[in-house]
Amino acid sequence: MKISKSVSRESAIRKAINQLNACLRNAKKKPILLMVSGGSALELLAGVEMRYMGRHVTVTVLDERYSKDPAVNNFSQVAETDFYKNAEYKGIDYIDTRVHYGITLHGLARKFERGLKRWKKKYPNGIVIVTQGIGEDGHTAGILPYPEDPKKFNKLFDKNERWVVGYYVPKEKSEYTRRITVTFPFLREHVDCTIVYVTGSKKRRALVRTLANRGKLSRTPSRIIHEMKNVTLFTDQNV
Repeated sequence: MKISKSVSRESAIRKAINQLNACLRNAKKKPILLMVSGGSALELLAGVEMRYMGRHVTVTVLDERYSKDPAVNNFSQVAETDFYKNAEYKGIDYIDTRVHYGITLHGLARKFERGLKRWKKKYPNGIVIVTQGIGEDGHTAGILPYPEDPKKFNKLFDKNERWVVGYYVPKEKSEYTRRITVTFPFLREHVDCTIVYVTGSKKRRALVRTLANRGKLSRTPSRIIHEMKNVTLFTDQNV
């Protein structure tokens, strides 16, 4: 893992965008699955160079909030960006995680997983690129911490046969109580290039726990980045 520290948020996002474009460029027109995070990491999309987009690229999200509200659902927010509209014009494919046709939480999770596995089967040598954030509580993707119940945490997020899970979150953990997310096995085994973007003093404590030499995933899920391939973390925090 590489860590890039910047003196400002603007500098951190500029460097993160440059790295994202480098990952896209280095794929050399191989099939690409670009999985994007919501929240502040969405800002990275504004700097993607459209010359790297085309029919060889499939776009989806890293995790989803199960909601028909376009202001809540992650894919809906991605679909409203200029990046997505321009990329769609260039002919990209996508794995849609919007809530359609009365699909249930677990039904959407299974559909998302089928979409990922179908892509991987079709393009076994394809490149998976993700943008990833870290929350103030140490969560990453849609994997929230469960320090009070490590067994439940491991059962949800670290079962080797599952790439995606849907689950319910207590309101005290998140205002978004119905979540869908990729799992640790997927992040460890199938992601080829990762851009982690973390800015703001509110996230400093979570970042310190993330980068510590020791720590439990059930308390700080973002520590998974130590186990992933080709990770670069961009921050404006001096940790």
